[in-house]
Amino acid sequence: MEEPQVKISYYLKHPILCPVCGTSFYKEEMLSGGGRLIAKKITDELRREYEPSKKVGEIYPLIYPVTVCPSCFYSAFPEDFLLIRKEFLPVALSQKRKRKSDVSLVFPVLDFTKPRTLFTGTASYILAIGCYSFLHKDQAPTFKKALASLRCAWSFHDLDRKYPEQNYDKLKIFMYRKAIGYYEKVIGYAQTGQERIDGVKHFGPDLDKNFGFEGVLFISTLLLFKYGDEGEAEKTVQKLMSAKRIVSRIFGSGKSSKSKPSFILDQAKDLYEKITQRIAELS
Repeated sequence: MEEPQVKISYYLKHPILCPVCGTSFYKEEMLSGGGRLIAKKITDELRREYEPSKKVGEIYPLIYPVTVCPSCFYSAFPEDFLLIRKEFLPVALSQKRKRKSDVSLVFPVLDFTKPRTLFTGTASYILAIGCYSFLHKDQAPTFKKALASLRCAWSFHDLDRKYPEQNYDKLKIFMYRKAIGYYEKVIGYAQTGQERIDGVKHFGPDLDKNFGFEGVLFISTLLLFKYGDEGEAEKTVQKLMSAKRIVSRIFGSGKSSKSKPSFILDQAKDLYEKITQRIAELS
């Protein structure tokens, strides 16, 4: 007798009404208990890795967070989905065809009425990046674009491992570089007050740990170090000098605390040394 298949997700009981097109749909959520998720280490990019489970195989938690209307493809993180600015509703609706057309260049066939896959999960982040232009600055839209870009890069990495030689590796690098631009803006806006980030409850960047604004500073620096090569040595050095200043803000006094755990302090110090070495090599 065959064992019953273990479910990896479920649909919420109460439907969501899309504020853009009025479509009613049910959001899918991941089930994490019962040995489904076996946590491994956290990578240098502050991403949690998981061991494939004997019960369900590989699970990709990052494919579930973004809420997507299956009809018009309006997308955002759950806490923001219903908060689209009223003046942008007509524009958001008029761009329904464009959203579908743009994302189809990467994923020609998408069905958000069916259980999430790596394809629809990755696409959800692409869609969210565009839709956060419709959100008020109090919802920290630039930070949400940065987070979506980074998670999208991670998802393309997963796709490339599963389906190599499909150009997902190039799309991964493209999304990392988009994340660099958005994270740079986030740090600048935090200094000028152009966008509020004090209302952000989970900075991530992954789902299980919240590394706070220190995590934002670290990721911004790390991405510049790993993916921000400008081609010309002089420009690259300038970028690295900027990254070095940013990461130095994390360790400051060098003491760990609740908001600044020893893990990220150690990572920041190590990154600072690597950047210093790279600058010396290029100078």
